[in-house]
Amino acid sequence: MSFPAVFFFALSVLSVSGSHYNFLFNATKLPSKAVTPTLANGHLGFVVYGDSVHLNGVYNGLKGVSHRARIPNFGNIQIGNCSSLKVQPKNCRYQLDMRSGKFRTTLKDPAGGYSVLHEVYPNRHFDQTIVNRITVRRLQSTQPIEIEMRQLTGPKSDDLELDPLDTMDAGGEVYFLMCGRTKQVEDPRYQQQGHSICVAYKQIPRTVTLAPEETERTEVFFTIFSRSREEVERELAGLRKHDYEQLHRHEMDRMWQKYGITVEGNDRLDRVIKASAFYLSSSLPSQGTYQPSSYPFYGLSPSGLGRGGKELAEYQGHSFWDTEMWMFPPILLLDPANARKLLHYRTLVTQAAADNARSNGYEGWQYAWESAFTGSETTPDFCPQVPEYQHHITADIAYAARLYYYATGDLDWLRTEACQLVYETARFWKSRVDYNPDTDTYDIGRIMGPDEDHHNVTNSIYTNVVAAHNLFFGAFVGCQCSGAGGKYPQISEEELQQFLRIARSLSLPYNEQYDVHPEYKEYTFGTQIKQADVVLLGYPLEFPMKVSTKANNLKLYSMVTRADGPAMTWAIHTIGHLDLNQQQEAAAMFRKSYQQYLRAPFHVWSENGDGADGAGNFITGAGGFLQSVINGYAGVRVRHRQLVITSPQPLPDTTRLFIPEINYAGIRFS
Repeated sequence: MSFPAVFFFALSVLSVSGSHYNFLFNATKLPSKAVTPTLANGHLGFVVYGDSVHLNGVYNGLKGVSHRARIPNFGNIQIGNCSSLKVQPKNCRYQLDMRSGKFRTTLKDPAGGYSVLHEVYPNRHFDQTIVNRITVRRLQSTQPIEIEMRQLTGPKSDDLELDPLDTMDAGGEVYFLMCGRTKQVEDPRYQQQGHSICVAYKQIPRTVTLAPEETERTEVFFTIFSRSREEVERELAGLRKHDYEQLHRHEMDRMWQKYGITVEGNDRLDRVIKASAFYLSSSLPSQGTYQPSSYPFYGLSPSGLGRGGKELAEYQGHSFWDTEMWMFPPILLLDPANARKLLHYRTLVTQAAADNARSNGYEGWQYAWESAFTGSETTPDFCPQVPEYQHHITADIAYAARLYYYATGDLDWLRTEACQLVYETARFWKSRVDYNPDTDTYDIGRIMGPDEDHHNVTNSIYTNVVAAHNLFFGAFVGCQCSGAGGKYPQISEEELQQFLRIARSLSLPYNEQYDVHPEYKEYTFGTQIKQADVVLLGYPLEFPMKVSTKANNLKLYSMVTRADGPAMTWAIHTIGHLDLNQQQEAAAMFRKSYQQYLRAPFHVWSENGDGADGAGNFITGAGGFLQSVINGYAGVRVRHRQLVITSPQPLPDTTRLFIPEINYAGIRFS
């Protein structure tokens, strides 16, 4: 373990919470759906006041049409006067409390007679449950008080084939039970039948009435989203038996103990950090839940768990390289248990990856660019060039596995879960390269790097470097996993040497005259690009190069990157400038990385920097932003047998930075 700089972070319980105000986001009316908060708990997710709930791993539709199945949201209970149907609600206030994971609606009688508080949240311990709590409180009125309530479930779902509606008794309360299954499998080669779902809900009263002799009344409604009647029954029994509110608070405390990064001296920025951590971590499973999930965790999508239920919208809930390269790094250091679950998802879909490679004429495993339940390619048909050329995702996944091993040193995990993934992805690259006798190097042609504006190019330098990492790590795990006692004794020394030979001889475009790396072999300097590509060589890939080369790469590609490119580009530029000790440039890029992508009033991340909606709840951007905090300003890097912290410093316009946990080699620095 190496510490070339003082670990300067002040770590304490106080740093987890910071100012409570910075967790609270308020509005007097609801914004458009694209910028309305998403609430989730790893099992289910929904947009506040939206008519849809989505469950982890539950998709409907064939291949490129596959999307998160829409389940009608019977937990979408609203105060009539403040409902989402009101264009200009009167006397209503809305609040997202990120500390507690709750959304609150408050209605106050302008005459001072009464107040109503409505809270809705997905419970993080009883993670199959949406809780609605409505409290009517008498103030000055002496008359009966009637509050209109609405249950807005939306239209019938096109994704579900439903059984006849049933009822069940739960401790003397009658619940309706809606069970069924998704209509269409994603790929019949790997999925034989649709997903089963069961929803239990109560019929809510049309009004909540406070009699003249009552000063306060509270109604609580549970809505259960499960995969079977048995799970519903267990969930409801547990809710009756245990203090569901206290258990939820406990899980929220655990979450913020990990993700509660705080800055002092700049409340506005502290709120940005809180929002980024909240939206990213919300889609991840809780540390402890009442029932073990009948499904493993099926990864993260750019818009999180609560979105993706429409074709061609919000990435349909699919997993991309966004998970491994943008969201995974902060999760790894703050929450390694969930980082492992993200990687485990990739081990669930290996048959599809093997078949994908074989059908394309390659060896090993080739992961789909867009992946959902089966791992089959789910990219929509209208963009065929992406799965055809953007193959770096296979190496990105292996790169995340390498980071996990470096951060945890977990050799048992490597041997039982990761060896085959890393070895088979290395085999893919071994078969994907072409030997060039003129240069005595290996080329990768017919490719697309992260810059999606240019495809069918040769020797994308990002792709070649991350593929080399994959090959080097493949040789390493080959040694760990083969031979006596190894799980894969068939791995030959000759093949491992071939991995190394190719990794050391991949063609890496470099212009000696300008001391800069062309993005790909045919690249013409000055050509506009979509997003960070070559600059990723500095971080996260940490490709060895001269300081002058790193500076020239950053300068050149800063000038030709689209101004409205994705937020992660500016986060990576921030880190690049920090590595070069260019403080002013870093601060400018840091501000740009979030200011034009956060949407008021609830600090929801947007994919677009031009003001258009784009994909809502864009947690890919949140992940990139958190990397600029942890791996940039805090200076934390994970390398083989080293946790390196170099030149840590406060964020711009702040006086102090607190990180509640950094996890390394099984040790929690807290």
